[in-house]
Amino acid sequence: KKNVQLIIGYRGMIDLARRSGQIASLSARVVREGDEFNFEFGLDEKLIHRPGENEDAPVTHVYAVARLKDGGTQFEVMTRKQIELVRSQSKAGNNGPWVTHWEEMAKKTAIRRLFKYLPVSIEIQRAVSMDEKEPLTIDPADSSVLTG
Repeated sequence: KKNVQLIIGYRGMIDLARRSGQIASLSARVVREGDEFNFEFGLDEKLIHRPGENEDAPVTHVYAVARLKDGGTQFEVMTRKQIELVRSQSKAGNNGPWVTHWEEMAKKTAIRRLFKYLPVSIEIQRAVSMDEKEPLTIDPADSSVLTG
């Protein structure tokens, strides 16, 4: 028997969000030591990120921003420590994309958190739910049988 798991990359999650018809744009970025980065929550929420020229500096934060077609904006900011906590709770946290593509997985994590505040379709909810589930087991003798 073999295990398979649906894995949606952060670009796939952005594409799914755009399909909702209510999101004008969605992006995710990493913040590095030496970047100018400030954010405020409350009645006048703000997010300012001016990247420096320090492409190899350690990542301090990751954020995702959505602009809604009605003019609203939502964002989610996560510290490196928060991202690492999510990684430590993942079964694949010590291998796979968390090792080979850490920044992309960190962006995906911020986008997933942002989805809680967005008007998302049933399609998006279903895809995110499938992405978070345990791997399925396929019986090679009968590939129509899935367990998990």
